[in-house]
This record gives sequence, structure tokens and C-alpha cells, in this order.
Amino acid sequence: MERMENGKTASGRTPPRESVVRWIVDSIADGILKPGDAVPTVREIAETLGIARNTAAAGLLEAERRRVVERRGPGSYKRFVPVAANAAPLASDTVCVLGALGSFTDGITAPRWSDSYLALELVPRLSAAGKFVTIVNGDFLSERGLDTLFHAPPAGMVVTGAINEQPAGMSALSRCRAAGVPVVVYGNAPELRSFDRAYVDHRAGEREITEWLVSRGCRRIVPLFPSPPSKFWERERIEGYAEAMRTAGLEPMPCEVFGDERLKRDSVGGRRFRFFKALAMESIARLRREGGLDAVLSISDEWALVAIAAIRDLGLVPNRDILVAGYDNYTRGGQFEGLEEARPVVTMDKRSDRTAADLSALLSARMDGKLPPEPQVRTHRQQLVVSKDA
Repeated sequence: MERMENGKTASGRTPPRESVVRWIVDSIADGILKPGDAVPTVREIAETLGIARNTAAAGLLEAERRRVVERRGPGSYKRFVPVAANAAPLASDTVCVLGALGSFTDGITAPRWSDSYLALELVPRLSAAGKFVTIVNGDFLSERGLDTLFHAPPAGMVVTGAINEQPAGMSALSRCRAAGVPVVVYGNAPELRSFDRAYVDHRAGEREITEWLVSRGCRRIVPLFPSPPSKFWERERIEGYAEAMRTAGLEPMPCEVFGDERLKRDSVGGRRFRFFKALAMESIARLRREGGLDAVLSISDEWALVAIAAIRDLGLVPNRDILVAGYDNYTRGGQFEGLEEARPVVTMDKRSDRTAADLSALLSARMDGKLPPEPQVRTHRQQLVVSKDA
């Protein structure tokens, strides 16, 4: 039997179980299955896709785990398309939080660094401001779902970062503008600046991390990323690093990209970790040969674990011979959880609780007519977190 990684077998074929999930997602996107519809039974799916019943059952369980489908009531074996999966119409006095609910959240809690946390945290804050609130899961949102949602537009909307970086999120923002719906967005990319927004200043955060490393005697500091910095907030991190280096009279080093897009998509867990660790080892060894290396900036605490493991496997002591900085300040919920015990010597807590407060306050004020016409923006100071062993 072939081992599966990230929904594919080692040979790259999509396994039957994953094809069940994909078939359900495509059926929702195409309008064949609508919000609230019952999902075909195990027998019906098996016959439709030409697969074994136990494979169809496994696929349904996986779809349920990802919240593509849901059960109604304890002990029920029947699955349904969630009402929010493709956006049911909302009452005209309801505020919609359009967000992503990733696999790490149980629908009640989520890591504070995540966009899912923002979506969940906004509900009590907006409710306390007298708003009726619902979360629409944007993970599988289609244009048809947006048509349904805006058939009776909500009273207001918050669009979180994981969604506004996707076509459906930008379409939702355009529809809000066309329908005159008050909207607040999480992020500060140029295409978002015509909307009220709250954001995390990634440039300032990376600048502060770099300044701390310089204060510890680091002179050759390099951003070590698993993929090219293409998103706005990633580029802002690089700019913040470069600003701190130049202010200190040091030459910024180019971002070192050690990833492989093919295996980034096709592997998970231990195999993914080992592969990226090997690539990071090559980059770190070369950088040391070319002039030395004092510290690396990882894109997140999760990817800092890869750098730490790579440094150790090179026969060096992480956070002594080479300091490793992370971002986001988290110790659970990542894809590499349990594969490396050490943690970055310094990281940045984005304080997403403050972002949620800013988003809530902005939307409430806009809906209540308390803001001037021009777009308003809020940000806040993040929290530098230094390891107790530093």
C-alpha cells in the first residue's frame, strides 16, 4: 500500500479518499450541492465515483474533519452542506465576519496568531457592541456563494487576511462597496487602502527583531524563508529588516530562499520537515562558507524549527553559534509540532487580540456613522518575546 502525504500518494497520484473531498467541494462550488443540502450517502458516492464503500466512508470523514460537511445532532450519520460553506443569505441587521477556519481550530478556540482567531474573537466583541454576528467560512467560498450572500446584503462585514488575499475576498470587498455595505478589512496592502482597515505592522515588527539581534552582537543576519517573499506582509518584513541593518551601519543580506515548490505542495509532517531541513542545511552551510552567519530570520516560529534542526545537524549549537528568530509567538498548532523541541531565541507576538479590538471598533463606528468619509486605519505596537534562555 502506498503511503500518503498531504492528500497524495508518494508517487503523486491523488488517492480515492481525497477524490471524495474534492468531488464534494466541486459540487458545492458548482451549485450542485447547496447550503443545507444533504450530502449523498456512502453507497451513492461509491457508485458515482466508482470506488469502494469503505473508501467513500473515509472520504466523508475527511470532508467532515475539514468542515466541508457537517452532521446535525449527536449520533447522526447523515451529512449536510454547512449553511456557511457557500454563504446563505443573512438577515439585513446581521454583521458578517468573512474568515478562514483552518483545520487547527475546533470552532471554539484557535491560536492567537491565526486569522481564525480573529474571526472567532470578533463575534463577542461585535456582539457586545450590539451587533448580530455570524461567521461565514471563506475556505470554500465561490462566486455563486457570494451571489447568495449579497442577494440580501449584510449590515456590515469584516474580511480577514487569509480571505482578502484570495479572489473571493477581493470580490466580497468590491460587492460591499457596490452595495454600500460598511466593511473593515484586516491588512494594509495597497489594494486594501480604500477601505477602513486594521493591520499588523510587519515592517516595524521585523525591524525590532533585527535591532534586538544587532544589540546581541549579530552582524551577519539573513532572512531564511521557505519560499520567495511575494505577499505584501512578507515584503514588509524584508524592508523592516533592511531598515534596521542600514540604521546600524550594516549591509542587509539578500533573502535566502531554500524551499522547493513541488514538495511544499506534496508533502506533510515528518517527510516535509526532513526535506526542508536538508535544504536549509545547504543554505546555512554555504552562507557560513561565504563569510559567516550570526543569525537567521525565519518567516514564523514554525519555520524557525526547521532552521534550528538544520543548525544542529550541521554540528552547531542553535541559538549559541547561530541565533534563530521567529515570528508569531506560538508553540502549538503548526505542521511541524513535536518534530523539534527547541524554540527561537526571539519572536514577535502580533497581539491579534488588539487587532480584533481595532476591527470591531472600526466597523461599529462606521456603521453608527461616527467616522469621517475617508478610510480609517488602525495598528498597534506588537510585543517582542525573548526566550528566557537568551
